[in-house]
Amino acid sequence: MLVRRVDLSGGMADLGSHEMSDTASSHLHDIERAELERSFRAILSTSEGKRVLNWMLEQAAIYVDAYSGENAATNYVLGQQSVGRRLIGMLDELDPRAYPQLLLSIADLREIDREAAKAIADSQKENDDNDPEFF
Repeated sequence: MLVRRVDLSGGMADLGSHEMSDTASSHLHDIERAELERSFRAILSTSEGKRVLNWMLEQAAIYVDAYSGENAATNYVLGQQSVGRRLIGMLDELDPRAYPQLLLSIADLREIDREAAKAIADSQKENDDNDPEFF
C-alpha cells in the first residue's frame, strides 16, 4: 500500500512506495506531532523565537483589515491571514495561553527596545554636546 499522511499544514506527503501499517503510520504521526510541539515550545522559550514568530504573524497580515475594495487584493490578504490563523491555532493547541502570552511578551520586548533606543540616542546626544563644533 502507498502510505500518505496528512502533514500539519493540511497537505499530503508521499512517503514513497514503502509499505507501512496503519499502526506504524499512526506512531510516525504521533512522533512528528510531538517533535513539532517540542519545537514550538523551544521557539516560545526565547525572546528571539518570540520575535520571529511575531514577525511571521505580522507578515501574515493577521493584524490588518483584509477588505480593500478589490476582490483580488482582498482575497490575497485573506490567504495571508489564513496562514497566520493556522499559526495561532497551533499555539492554541499547544497551550491556550501561548498566544496571549506571546502578545504580552512582544509588548515587553518592544518596551525594552524603546528604552535601549532612547539610551543610545541620549548617549549620542551627550557625545555630540561634548564634541567641539567646527565650522
